[in-house]
Amino acid sequence: MVTERDKSERDRLPICTDWGNHSTSWLIRHRLRLRAVLTDLMDGVEIKGDEAIIEALADFSKRNVPHIKGILNMTIPLDETPVWILSQYLLQLGLSTQSRRPVENGQRVRYYRLNPDDVAFAKRVLEYRQRQREEKQRRRQEKQEHQAAYAARMQTIYGITPPSNPPINEDGSNNRGGMDGDESGSDSWWGRVKYYAGLVIQRVEYGVESVKEFLSTLTSDERWGVMLEFDEVEPLKFGQLVAAAPDWVQWMV
Repeated sequence: MVTERDKSERDRLPICTDWGNHSTSWLIRHRLRLRAVLTDLMDGVEIKGDEAIIEALADFSKRNVPHIKGILNMTIPLDETPVWILSQYLLQLGLSTQSRRPVENGQRVRYYRLNPDDVAFAKRVLEYRQRQREEKQRRRQEKQEHQAAYAARMQTIYGITPPSNPPINEDGSNNRGGMDGDESGSDSWWGRVKYYAGLVIQRVEYGVESVKEFLSTLTSDERWGVMLEFDEVEPLKFGQLVAAAPDWVQWMV
């Protein structure tokens, strides 16, 4: 059961950081500092909603409503409280909260914490993922040792170095280029997004159509990542682009 739930909820538990599948949804949750909030909540920390990190999360959400709607398919009303906004992110991750109202200084104060049942299951998933990661690393190490021994034998007998086999991805496909080729992982995805964002920023001075044309060559996930990175590093230029193209969200589809 844990295995099946783990597979179905991998995209919904960003606190599991071992997947190597950084995407726009991962990036925006990272910018929200949602992982830090989740880590505290998983450790049993209670919140009231007036904490700086929770207020910052709500403020970021309200300033990036189009991004969050397009990437996470979540609508953020501008008049909602920080606790309500956080609760929506938690619900999307399959987590819920409980509250209590103790009396402090003659007044009742509401504290929120994660549902213990949700925490228990999430920890089982984390433990399962840790075992999977350790087993994968063990198999990778054994394969590397076997290939090194084989290469040494070939070098000794024939004086040649055999070509390396490309590592097998989890979906069964091979990476191109063998062990010495380029690996496409989370770092390369994020690197591409940052590089593309730089190109988009340069194109702003050439007009809206130039930006739109370039974005059309990217995947939807990359487009959202680029615009999110653009907004982060050059908010003034991003504002200029949005003012010139208020329908820019339609480009993301």
